[in-house]
Amino acid sequence: MFFLRKFFKYLVYSISLLLFITNHSLPQPIKNLPFKNIVVHEIPKEIIGEEFIDFSGKKLKFNKFNHQITLVNFWATWCVPCKEEMPSIDKLVDILGKDKIKIYAINLEKINKKKTDKFLSDLKIKNFSTYYDPEYALANRIGLRGLPTTLIIDQNSKELARVIGSIDFADEKFVFWLKNLQN
Repeated sequence: MFFLRKFFKYLVYSISLLLFITNHSLPQPIKNLPFKNIVVHEIPKEIIGEEFIDFSGKKLKFNKFNHQITLVNFWATWCVPCKEEMPSIDKLVDILGKDKIKIYAINLEKINKKKTDKFLSDLKIKNFSTYYDPEYALANRIGLRGLPTTLIIDQNSKELARVIGSIDFADEKFVFWLKNLQN
């Protein structure tokens, strides 16, 4: 038992150190980011054609992004930071308007409509639906490192930036930054 406790403690410290080093070594070409856990890509990444599934298990693809801004948020019901940030994502849609922003909330758990509906209902989420990636196919292709993670996609189907971890998406500094990101 002592060995397991010591091993677990070492594992947690190692992972924390690795995440710290990795996060601080990522390029940050844009200054004045509203939060430190936003990574802006020097060269935007193509995301069109990537697959995920809906409640019925039907495969869907990112084909064309008709909104000025699209957020692809990876989450799970057991993820406490995901639960904390979800209401602010919903509020961001109210702030910007449904014609300006589209949210793809992609749950990484097995499809469970009842559990997911309760989760979203408890948080009073009204502006977006949820999708699934239970086999982590999309998560692996885009290099997901943890939950929550949110991709910021422009109308040209390019990932401009990603948020690694939780933020307040309704924060006025973030909203201002997001509106001006494509300019």
